[in-house]
Order: sequence, then C-alpha cells, then structure tokens
Amino acid sequence: MVTHLSPLADLLLPTLGGLLGPLLAWLIYRDRSRSLDLQGKEVLNFRLSMWLYGLVVGAVAFIAFSLGLLGGAVGAAAGSPDLGAFAFLGTFASFFLFFLPILVVLGIVPFIFMIVGVIRASSGQHYRYPLTIRFLR
Repeated sequence: MVTHLSPLADLLLPTLGGLLGPLLAWLIYRDRSRSLDLQGKEVLNFRLSMWLYGLVVGAVAFIAFSLGLLGGAVGAAAGSPDLGAFAFLGTFASFFLFFLPILVVLGIVPFIFMIVGVIRASSGQHYRYPLTIRFLR
C-alpha cells in the first residue's frame, strides 16, 4: 500500500517527487515479497508513463503556442493586423480549450488511479494501472 501512496511525494517535490517516491518505495520494499516487487514496478511504470505523457502534451502545447505567437507577429509585421490578431487569439483559444483540459486530466487521473490502487492493494489484490507503458518488467 505504501508503494501506491508514494506518488504523494509529488506534493512535497513537484515533478520529481512523483517519480522519486515510487522509485524509493520500490527499492526499499522489493526484496520483502514478490507482490511488493510487482506493485512497486507497476506504480513506477505508471508514474513514468504519466510523466512522459505530460512532457509530450507540454511540448506540443509549447510548439503550438509559439507558432501562434510567431504567426501573429508575422501577420502584424506584414501589415495585416486582422491576420495577426486571428493567429494570436487562435493560439490562446487552443490553449484554453484543448491543452489546459488535457493537463488538468493528466493531473487528476493519476490521483484517482492511485486511490483505486490503494484500495485494491489493501484488500490483497494485484492492481494493474491503465494507460501504462511497461518500462520495467
């Protein structure tokens, strides 16, 4: 159960805590039983996957936002303020309507899955996190 709660270290050390907490819990408890080893790998794989998904979404959002600002600047420099304003406003709209909700979901979903994992682990069941890339087997 401790391994499933270890991502809460993210509250103390944002970004790295969500990875370091499960890594430390897995390294400490993996030798105690096969079940703790499997659950520790599962939690670590899930946190690595969520971190990777967040990195990809953040990079795409940054590129789209930068291109929109660049398009707005080029449109304004070319003497078409309407085109510049359209590109600039489109950039903000895409950020608030698409990327921001995705980032919110990427923040809430791991917490929900963590609670489900704690409940399953406390009842002695093995829990496999959905949306997980299996980095450690």
